[in-house]
Amino acid sequence: MKSKELAQKILYDIYKNLDEFSKDIIRGDLAEIEFKGFYIKGKNGEKVYIRNLEDFKNLEDFEVEMRKYKLKSINLKNLDDGLMIINLSSRVSKNYKFEGNNYSIVYPSNNNTTIELKERLLKWMELNDEELDEKIIEFDTKINNILEDLLENINIKEEISVYVDVFMDINKIENFVEKYDDDKIIIWIHPVFLFSNDDVLRGLLSYELSKFKSKVLEIGYRDVIKYCKELKKLTNKKPKILEKIKNIANKYGDADSLNLINEIENE
Repeated sequence: MKSKELAQKILYDIYKNLDEFSKDIIRGDLAEIEFKGFYIKGKNGEKVYIRNLEDFKNLEDFEVEMRKYKLKSINLKNLDDGLMIINLSSRVSKNYKFEGNNYSIVYPSNNNTTIELKERLLKWMELNDEELDEKIIEFDTKINNILEDLLENINIKEEISVYVDVFMDINKIENFVEKYDDDKIIIWIHPVFLFSNDDVLRGLLSYELSKFKSKVLEIGYRDVIKYCKELKKLTNKKPKILEKIKNIANKYGDADSLNLINEIENE
């Protein structure tokens, strides 16, 4: 086998065995890829290292020694700086083999960056302008229908509007509420919630509106629990509102809700 054919096989097998998050990074061209331990040995003993994709493109063609390659780890510690490091090891073998089912992943050092958040940030970054416009229009229709439905059950005198804040710090999961003198309230929603289901969005709105009308929690506490569950997945933090929700669930003897709250607190 020649070196270029072998290198192509190794690259294909690396990609095939990657987790979906790492594949998304490569598909979205969101990081430079650096290889460690990726080398090809010629039959005359020469060893050629492939440290990046540029080395692969410029690889000379020569007869190679057969080896078994193993995917050891994916290092995403410096993903915020646009770097992904793929570690390999290899040893002599009669035929080419690749083992890629038992590797470790090092995630960015930010403890609040969960897998769920990473996946949503990738979805957000992969949207082109046209797709983003479509997503926001679709979201506006959905969120306004949910809002209208909520307001039928509560008496809030203020005019309420809800928007996705596309200029918000994407890495900081927060929603903002602004109240104006002319009895107007605007709720600015973080972009990651573009990918949430209706129950979670209903819970999000119920939670934000409860700051102006506490009765909203009594009516929509089950949806607020679903919002809290998603928030925990995104931030790895237990939302403080869960204590109030627990009291409401206790008041109504709602065992299912209490079990779900316990799940969120202990997961």
